[in-house]
Amino acid sequence: MRHISRLTLSLSAIALACALGASGPARALDEAPKPKVEESAEPKREESKDTKREDKTEKREDKAGAQSEEKQKSARDEKAAAEKKSKADSAAYLRKLAQLIRARSPGATNLGEGSAVIRFRLGASGAPSGVTVVSASTPKHGELARSIVSGLRAPPPPGGSYDGVQSFRFH
Repeated sequence: MRHISRLTLSLSAIALACALGASGPARALDEAPKPKVEESAEPKREESKDTKREDKTEKREDKAGAQSEEKQKSARDEKAAAEKKSKADSAAYLRKLAQLIRARSPGATNLGEGSAVIRFRLGASGAPSGVTVVSASTPKHGELARSIVSGLRAPPPPGGSYDGVQSFRFH
């Protein structure tokens, strides 16, 4: 067991050394002093000025890029917040609408058990329009469901209008 763990550690150390480029001859070549090339003094000054200008330009571009990224992030955050608020408003509206429909629905009917599905549209005022029976177990169940939704007076929907489908189960 000791031999395996030592072998594993040795192999890991070799792999790490290779990854870091620490092999003997290759490292010796990298660390060897490089010969200096003599150049005139003027080109060096021009290069250093150009380098300084490039550095300043790069810093400005980096700063502008960072500001642009911050603006984009801020815009994304605002958009996400607006979408979250919109979803919350829609969910609250749907809860209120369901509450109003339940309040208008009878607890029991003399029609017997049955069901109906109604499609409707609420306009900007909250008044229903285009109330149609999609399906019903009997025509009377469909008409009862239609009258429940037709008489509904809801608050104005977020976004100006709401298209809905409501199912009913009568007992």
